[in-house]
This record gives sequence, structure tokens and C-alpha cells, in this order.
Amino acid sequence: MVNKKYFSIGEVSKLKNITIKALRYYHKMGLLIPAYINPDNGYRYYTINQFIYLDIIKICKQSNVSVKEIKALFAKADTNYLKLYLEQKKEEIHKEIKELEQLNKRINILKTAIQTSEDEIVKTGFNIQNFESRYILSSATQEGELNEIKSFDKLDKKLDEFAIQTFQYGLIYTCHNDKWKVSDVFRLITSHDYKLLKDTFNVSELPQGKYLTVNCTRDAESETFELVKEYLEKNSLMCNKIYLFYLVTDVFNQYNHFSQFQISLKSTP
Repeated sequence: MVNKKYFSIGEVSKLKNITIKALRYYHKMGLLIPAYINPDNGYRYYTINQFIYLDIIKICKQSNVSVKEIKALFAKADTNYLKLYLEQKKEEIHKEIKELEQLNKRINILKTAIQTSEDEIVKTGFNIQNFESRYILSSATQEGELNEIKSFDKLDKKLDEFAIQTFQYGLIYTCHNDKWKVSDVFRLITSHDYKLLKDTFNVSELPQGKYLTVNCTRDAESETFELVKEYLEKNSLMCNKIYLFYLVTDVFNQYNHFSQFQISLKSTP
């Protein structure tokens, strides 16, 4: 048997970067039987022709294919079937990559939402800020916390089906006959989703430009809203919509909520 065409289990382990334990397991399961077993000491030996099987096993294992499935694949011994099988796994991997890319995008969006909110919350009093164009998906609602929750639920079902969660959301106050009331709930959506949804759902643009902003705690929203109206009247500023953003800060403290009123100093949609 002393012939260099054979490789010991230790040599195979080093050459193919696979543990001896795994090779013994594959032997036990009948997945990869050594080409030669020394009858005196039980040492296992493999040929170079078997290395391709280890490569296939690695690919399958990395694709979450069970040993039972791999064994059935080898038992079939059909190269054309193997090609079709690998193509299917390739498609599954591409799908998984896209899902992971979407997950990574959502993680970055959430981090951005938290950071943006933390940057905003340190500002005090009324401020004039410049914002880039933003896009919202909205749903009509009636005043009252329960009605708003139901409207958000309706909006989220639509959002989950068609758009990426941006974690930025709030209420729209609309003025009719000099009377202000909550008319809609909204969530910010990406520009990409806006292009997809603008002809289908209730989406609109918050135009680029200057916005009057002021922060408050959730408990002080009503009081702050009155101050906003006074500020607009005192400074002869006209608008027909006021946006209330719920800031994403101190996420795990349910008693520490902050909001920000935003009023476009241009005509808003």
C-alpha cells in the first residue's frame, strides 16, 4: 500500500482544511469512505480523486444542506442532476444575499433615525432648519390616541408589503376654517419607494427648504402646539399643514418620549 497516490487522514485534513473529526464522521455516515483502510491499524487513506467529493461536501454544508441530503446526492451519482442541484442552491443563496442586504439597509436606517433624533433633541426653542426633500406615506385618521393607533396599524400593513421601514413617523395637523386638527398619520419612506408608490398610494413630498421646528416631550405636545400657532401668527407665517415627528431617542425608556413639530416655510402638499 506504500504508494504516494494515497493520502493519510492527517494529510487530507491539512490539504483540504477539514478536521479529522469531520472526515471520520463522513466515513461513519457512509458519505465519504476512505479508498483504503489499513487492516492492521485501521488507518484511513484517501486518493486525490476523492478530493472533489470533499469540495462538493463543503459547498453543500455551507449551503445548509444536511449530511442526509448530501449522501442521497452522492448515491444518485448523476452529474447533470448535481449541476441542476447546485444551480438551485445558487438561486437560493442569491435570494438570501438580497434579504441580508435588505436587513443591512434596515439596520443602517434605524441607526440613522436614532442618530438624527439624538442630534435634534439637543436643540431648544424655535429653530429654522434646512431639510432635503423627504417623502411620506400617510393614512387619514380621526383625533384620539386609539384612532391614531388603528390608523398606524392600517398604514403599517401597507408599508410592510411595499416599502422599507424608515422608523420616522408622526401626525399631520391640517387647518380648516382657522381650526387645526389631526388629519393623518404618516411614515417617512425612501425616495426609491416613493417612485414605486406615488401613483398607487397616498404618498406626498415634503419639499426641500426651510422648516420651523420646535421640540417637546410627548406630555407637552398640546401646549407646544399652541405656542407654534402663536409663533406663526406673531411672525405672519402662513401654512396649512403642521407635521409632528416622533423622535427615536432613548428607545428602551417608555417614559421619555420626545417629539418635534416641523412647519414648512414654503407651501406644503
